[in-house]
Amino acid sequence: MKENRIIAITTIFNLLVAILKLISGIVFSFSTLIADSIQSFIDFVTDITSLIANKIGKRRSNKTYPFGYGQVYYIANLFTGFLLFLIGIFVLYQFFFFEGEFVPNIDLVFILLIIMILKSVVLIILQYFGKKYKSELMIEAFKESRADFISTCVVFIIMIASFFYEFIPKSVSLDKMGCLGIAIYVFYISIKMVVSNIRGLLTNDIENNEIREDIVFELKDIKGLEVKGVRIINMSTYYSVFLQVKVNENITIRKYLNIEKKVKRRLKSLNKDIRFIDMEPVRG
Repeated sequence: MKENRIIAITTIFNLLVAILKLISGIVFSFSTLIADSIQSFIDFVTDITSLIANKIGKRRSNKTYPFGYGQVYYIANLFTGFLLFLIGIFVLYQFFFFEGEFVPNIDLVFILLIIMILKSVVLIILQYFGKKYKSELMIEAFKESRADFISTCVVFIIMIASFFYEFIPKSVSLDKMGCLGIAIYVFYISIKMVVSNIRGLLTNDIENNEIREDIVFELKDIKGLEVKGVRIINMSTYYSVFLQVKVNENITIRKYLNIEKKVKRRLKSLNKDIRFIDMEPVRG
């Protein structure tokens, strides 16, 4: 699958960025960069879980999972959220107990510029192909990589500001402040991810009048079929549609199955995100 190959390429870039950040942070005793490298590793892990979730989530529904595997996306993101929270604790620990003394270095300026160029390449690839293939997976990966890029820009600003240490009070440590800022940001993102994905697992019904109206309009000219009710369930990256329909009581099973086949074909052509369709005959 094209989107999986592209995500795999950007995943390699993210791993290189994370390793380069971590090594540079340790060598130059720059705790803010070490904390930022942890966030980049999370970006890498998120790419891996997204690839796995995408492969599982697009399996067809079966008797065991009649609604398909769409909820695996919520589970994958929930796992990432919990992992981020643990990383936030580690970064906070580093803020209090890291003993290194950061000294600004011109070599680090060039290293950070290289890192920012690599992240820019990732962003360009994800944005271009995400729009081209209308891939939600790549669009979400783009958002995560953009957050990591912004974080790296903040690290770069802190490092540049450190060159003017003679103008900064001795009681103020820019490195410590940067580390604390990243910890707070990681906690914020992790809590937001956990809450939103728990909500997604528990409440999937959506009120989407536009999709509902499109469905009713698309099916109104099918002879022998009258739509009495439409229920739409959001399964993360796609929709499941449940229809209550009225059909002629004298209709044969063969004709009903043909109508059902026509309904599914039309709805999937109407909206590529509609993947599971169930019809329930009702009276009245």
